[in-house]
Amino acid sequence: MNWSTRPVRPDDADQVAAHGHHGERDDAKRVLYAAWARPRIAAGTYLGWFACDDCGVIAGAGAVLLDWGPTRANPCGQMARIVNVYTEPGWRRRGIARALLATVMTACEARDVREFNLGATTEARGLYAALGFESYPAEMRRRVNAAR
Repeated sequence: MNWSTRPVRPDDADQVAAHGHHGERDDAKRVLYAAWARPRIAAGTYLGWFACDDCGVIAGAGAVLLDWGPTRANPCGQMARIVNVYTEPGWRRRGIARALLATVMTACEARDVREFNLGATTEARGLYAALGFESYPAEMRRRVNAAR
């Protein structure tokens, strides 16, 4: 089975959102994420690629470029947050996600981004580790519940 890659475009925002929010109860989140992603794709602060076959998109991966501030390890001041890595079930375990991630990271590195982070599912940890990602236990998170 053959497939090719192409960069995402602003009119792909709905498909990008579907990759990031693919659960049955994610309809509202998909709409909001697509509206958020569209201008960022246009501005170049969301970099993404799709894998496609003759019938359409079969996988995707992206990175949100975050204005993080320069550090010794990352003097450009941007960090890439890897997001929306998704492969259609019938296409999994064929190296497509790995190829898309390599393309995304190469594009980021061409912009002098030297720091990447992501949230990983248990199933994807092996893939990310093979690409050089390491667990980062020092990170913490605080979430504020929406007003009721």
